[in-house]
Parts: sequence; structure tokens; C-alpha cells
Amino acid sequence: MIEQLLALSRPTIEFLWLNSLYAGVLALFVLAIKCFYPRLSKNIEYGLWCLVLIRLVLPNHLAFSYAISGNLREWVVGSLISYPFNDFVIPTQDPLSVSSIFSADDLTFGLLFVFWAGTVSVVLLRYLAIRFSLLRLINRASPVVAYPIVSCANRWRLNFWIRQPVHVIAEDKYFSPFTFFFKSPVIFIPRAILTNAEEKTIESIIAHEMAHVKRKDSFWLLIQNIIQIVFFFNPLVWFIVRRLSNLRERICDEMVLSTNEIEPQVYGESLLSVLRFNINGEFTVKLSNAFLGYKGQIKQRIVAIGMYTSKTQRPLMSRVGLLLVSCFFLPFLNQAPVSPTDKQVVKKLDPDSPFPEHIREQVRLPVVHREHEE
Repeated sequence: MIEQLLALSRPTIEFLWLNSLYAGVLALFVLAIKCFYPRLSKNIEYGLWCLVLIRLVLPNHLAFSYAISGNLREWVVGSLISYPFNDFVIPTQDPLSVSSIFSADDLTFGLLFVFWAGTVSVVLLRYLAIRFSLLRLINRASPVVAYPIVSCANRWRLNFWIRQPVHVIAEDKYFSPFTFFFKSPVIFIPRAILTNAEEKTIESIIAHEMAHVKRKDSFWLLIQNIIQIVFFFNPLVWFIVRRLSNLRERICDEMVLSTNEIEPQVYGESLLSVLRFNINGEFTVKLSNAFLGYKGQIKQRIVAIGMYTSKTQRPLMSRVGLLLVSCFFLPFLNQAPVSPTDKQVVKKLDPDSPFPEHIREQVRLPVVHREHEE
């Protein structure tokens, strides 16, 4: 049992370390793009940060010779690793691995693995408990059959070209309005809002949640939560998750306003109205697509809504561009490991040359022809 644990711990820690390093390099790329082009489209920025998260779970040996990030990897290797001048080292593993950079034995890897696995298990159980509580809430909720609400939901479903039916449900317990499921999506709205809020506020909520349904944010949010649990130790992941949450809500706001069905002023007032209802309520944004989002995001959203100007959106071009970028963005040029030998350090140096013997054998010296003396 202990031997199996030790055998599993080393590749797991290596995987987490290397992918965290690769994702950090790609995150610097995204930040550099954002600094040089601050007016970058929110959809493109959202896609770039998603690529950084995806890099975390891809195989660390994913590599193509044309990958732009391969040059970055070689630069990182050159910065961290320097070979001895007198000894020629045959690389038997990735030079960026934990074992190459830090001296760690099997026991250290085992302890790190136990800490990581234990923390992931606790956080995952808490995540599942919260998700099951939301499922119980949705099962207790009753569908809204009032004609104005159903008509409004169908109209916004057609505005966003959503094929599957979307049901609006209500319950007495107060949460911020949110969307759940991605195959058969439902929109949860507290009964207090349906009873006391104005019609424009209810329409703004439904329109915003329909934008989440159109983008299938519930599915991508599930993947995001799983990555966040696995890489709980990486502060970059927490930064990206918070940034994605902010961008997600603002993109949905722009989708609603771009239809010209709701005025920006009315939409902003609706957001503030729901905030007044939610002063003593609870937030579920960590597990679902909520209308309000984090409290810190609301001010930014209000300012963005007030400054909104209509512009042409090209989602197809953005997706094609991100697909092309991902081909050169995600792979890292990985050095193929050499099969280990009995002697990893080869000392076959000629006293007159600092280079190894097998390298000198591959180099042909230029032939100098002497002229015949007359």
C-alpha cells in the first residue's frame, strides 16, 4: 500500500508542478496582451483565460514543434538549469521537473501527495454538499406558470436562438436569481421578487439568465470549479476564476443590451433593485450563474452598464481566432526523455577540448589543402 502510494505520488506532484509552471508562463502572455491592448474584447480575454485554465489539465508532454510557447519553455529551461562545464549530463527526465530543480526524496513526494489528496477530498466533499443543497432547493421549487413570466422567458429564448426549453421556477427561500443545469436549464427566481418587483426588473433578470443559458455557462462553470478544486494551492487559479466570473457577468450584460430590448438605465436600475432585495439574502455564484455575482463586481457592472455603447459583435470570428491561438498557445515544446543508463554522467573529455567525445566525432573539421611547393 505504501509502495503504491509512493509510486503514485511522484508523477502526480510532477504533473501539478509542471502544469502550474506552464500556466504561469501563459498567464504572463495574457497579462502582457492586456497591458499593450487594454481595450481587448471581453470575449477574447475570457477565452484566453480559459485557455490558461485548460493548460492546467492537459498532459504536460503535449508538444508540437511549431508551438510558440516551446521557445518560452526553452528560455525557462535555460534560466533555471545550467549544465556543468566539465561533465556532460544525459537528461533522463524533464529539466523543469521537481526532481531536477529541487532535491526531493520519495518520502517528501509521499507527504506532499497525502496533503494534496486530503485537501482535495475535503474541498470536494464540501463542494458536493453545497451542490446537493441547491439540487434539493430546485426540487422543492415550483414552476412559474403565470402568462407574463412564461411569455417573457419564451421571447428572450427566441432572441438568443436557444433551442431547448428553459423553465422558470420559484421558491420562498431567498437566493440571488441563478441558472442551473446545462442540458435542461432552469432559471430560479425567488418568489419575493416575482411578487414585489416591477415587471422591468423581472424581465432584466430573465434576459440576463437567458444569456447564461445561451453561453452554456453552467457547463463551463462546472469544469472551472473542478480545476479550482484540484489546483487549490495555486493562487493564479483563484485570480483567474475571479476574473472569469467578472468577465462572464459583463459579457452577459452586453448580450442583453445589444438586443436593444432593454435600455441601459432600466437594466442598471433592475440590478440595483435586486441588490436591495438581496441585502439579507444568500449568494450562490460560486456554483451557479447568479444575476448579481460577487458584491465587489456590482459597482463595476453598474459603471459599465452606464457607459455602454452599441457595437458590432462578431462571436464567430472570436471563436475561430481563439481556436487558432490555442494551437500555438497550449502545447509546449517538450524535450523527449532519454532512456536512463547506468552512467548518467559521461566523462570522455579530451584534455585539449572541453566538448564530449561523441560530439567531437560528429563534427568534421575543414580540410585544408596545401599548395605544392614549386
